[in-house]
Amino acid sequence: MFIYRSLQVHSNIINGEKRTKTQTVTIKGKKGNKSVTINNKSGKKTMKKKLTAKEINCIKKCQYLPGLFKSCTPKC
Repeated sequence: MFIYRSLQVHSNIINGEKRTKTQTVTIKGKKGNKSVTINNKSGKKTMKKKLTAKEINCIKKCQYLPGLFKSCTPKC
């Protein structure tokens, strides 16, 4: 069984307010999901989507996927 987990954390300051953006990819077997969580002073917003079969195959082959998290970035 193929198990994969990736976690990236980016933090920056916008207009004097700290913002943390966490990007997560989790795959177990043939199913997986991607999620983006944004934490800031006003609260926490999360958006989660399923990975397509093409994206899972590319991740298994260690190929770079430009714009992987574009479709699941929450509006702040």
